Amino acid sequence: MVGLTRARVTRFLATLALSAVPVFAQESGGGKPDMTLWEWLNFLILAGALGWIVAKYGAPALRGRSKQIQDDLAAGQKAKAEAEAHAAEVQARLAGLEREIAAMRTNAADEREREAERIRVDTQAEIARIQRQCQQELESLGKLARLEVQRTAARLAMELAEQKVRARMSPELQSALTEGFLQDLPDGSAGHITR
Repeated sequence: MVGLTRARVTRFLATLALSAVPVFAQESGGGKPDMTLWEWLNFLILAGALGWIVAKYGAPALRGRSKQIQDDLAAGQKAKAEAEAHAAEVQARLAGLEREIAAMRTNAADEREREAERIRVDTQAEIARIQRQCQQELESLGKLARLEVQRTAARLAMELAEQKVRARMSPELQSALTEGFLQDLPDGSAGHITR
């Protein structure tokens, strides 16, 4: 049996033992065979075969399953540790979150105050600009109104003066005024005017 593996040797011996059972059963001779011995022998062979099958295939399967369970337990422990670390980090963030919220509220209140002050200053500047513009427009309208009043007064004064002059003007006075005007003119232009 040189070169045979252990598994082949074990199979050979098991086959040999199983094949010997019927031979021993027929040797017991004439009467009723004693079955107790054979039942025990069959039981031992069956138990040995089952033990060998369990040892051959069950042990590696159980070792593999045991290793897989240990690996799963280690992975579970690692995941648990990571989850606890993450939970601690979240707790720390939540604790810091209160401070951050308070700081954000303070910053928001400060920002609102600054914005309100800026709006107040801008509004006051705009009111002052509108007041200056209104004042300038009022002054401009006042000057324009004074000019219009002066023009109207001058026109009315001219009309009144014209009416008074026409009322006092007689043909003799008109002729005397024209003569005086012509005499005030330079010499060459007097001859061109005709009555």
